[in-house]
Amino acid sequence: MMDKKTASQLKKDTALKNFRYNRFLLLRYLLAGFFFTNIYWLLSLAMSKSAWALLPLGLLVLSVPAVAEHLRLYGYPSDDVRDQLKGHRLYQITQAITNVVLLVSVLTNLGFEQVFPFFKNNSTSKGFVSCILLAGILLSAVILKRISSIYSQKDKHASYITEFSKLNN
Repeated sequence: MMDKKTASQLKKDTALKNFRYNRFLLLRYLLAGFFFTNIYWLLSLAMSKSAWALLPLGLLVLSVPAVAEHLRLYGYPSDDVRDQLKGHRLYQITQAITNVVLLVSVLTNLGFEQVFPFFKNNSTSKGFVSCILLAGILLSAVILKRISSIYSQKDKHASYITEFSKLNN
């Protein structure tokens, strides 16, 4: 049976571990959102028998190391995670660049029907796709900013972790 000191220490350790892991909550949810959006896009292109299905497939493959990083971060014993989000950062930069190129494609009508064969080539469809791509670009920017603030220990969770550590040591 655990004594009170051991139980108390276990609670503190678990709380600290959860504080550290919750720093990445937004990153994980948005990564999942991009992942499933790319799956749906891949399936739609595959059903259209388009060779452009390789584009979302490539993004999905590139997201796997980012997902693996987040799985490893739960037990990561340090607040310094500069080397831990390289895959996610690379994925997010690639996703943002892809969305910018696709947005240019939509706005210039270069390849719209090939990349989005499941949409009619009209202003309503282009407006809808443009909004989705703009949202993706903005979300990628938010994620990259969050990763940067985590790297520099300037995110709000870093201060919570520091304060919690001071109070419990």
